[in-house]
Amino acid sequence: MGVNSVALRFILLVAAVLGVPASHAASLQKLSWGNPDQPWGTRRPVTGADRTAIARYRAGQHGKPAFATDFTAAAALSSEWLMQSDDDLKSCRRPENVVATSSGLQLQTRVATGCRAQWSTGFIISRQHFGYGFFEATIKAGDIDGLNNAFWLVTEDHFEIDVCELHYPNIDRMTLHDNNRIDGKFPIAVGFDSRFAENFAEEFHDFGVLWTPTDIVFEVDGEPVAAIRTNGSIKGPTDIRLSSALMDYAGKIPANPAGHAMYVRSLRVYSL
Repeated sequence: MGVNSVALRFILLVAAVLGVPASHAASLQKLSWGNPDQPWGTRRPVTGADRTAIARYRAGQHGKPAFATDFTAAAALSSEWLMQSDDDLKSCRRPENVVATSSGLQLQTRVATGCRAQWSTGFIISRQHFGYGFFEATIKAGDIDGLNNAFWLVTEDHFEIDVCELHYPNIDRMTLHDNNRIDGKFPIAVGFDSRFAENFAEEFHDFGVLWTPTDIVFEVDGEPVAAIRTNGSIKGPTDIRLSSALMDYAGKIPANPAGHAMYVRSLRVYSL
């Protein structure tokens, strides 16, 4: 199972049962419905059933997590995750920027060496794959424009579920991509662009997705904020990805972004 500590399981379960979020709950201010609907993904309103389902997972009513980690142990990080290297964006991504600390995972931004890009960031992919379920991470975004702080899933049948792409200070983009069909430079996508009252770089918040055979429901601090009906279009198991990257899509990149990081305090997965 990949659980780093008994203490983590206990803390997560007690917090969920008591209804205690990672910090105070974020307040959604604006939600835009983004790209056009597709046969494999149709946006729909959030329902009371969505709220009930997510509350039950967060309350531990579906048993112990299939996977949980607090990212404090370097050995577990190495055994459970694949460290990625690439050089396709405004930052390259290198294993040395993925750091387990006593307070969780840091995806650090540094001056790059041996890259086309001037700066480097971090990117990991889970070794384990998962079926339908509830995926949630406790994240604090980097405190600069231009840094894409991402928590996402990629299935074996080539669908991409962007649980969150956080852009400083209060933007959360949630998207479903069909990577089997490339339209020009980018894969076709259906998704949402949201704004919150909170600054996601000031404190930790929970970001998650409930993925079932028929639907994807995105949540922030336990509150469902957006949903997509998939009607069985996604069937393959998924890995889990956490990454930071400098890109114009995330805002104006500072002259010197080094020293800023994306933080992940914990991650948990519950099977459907």
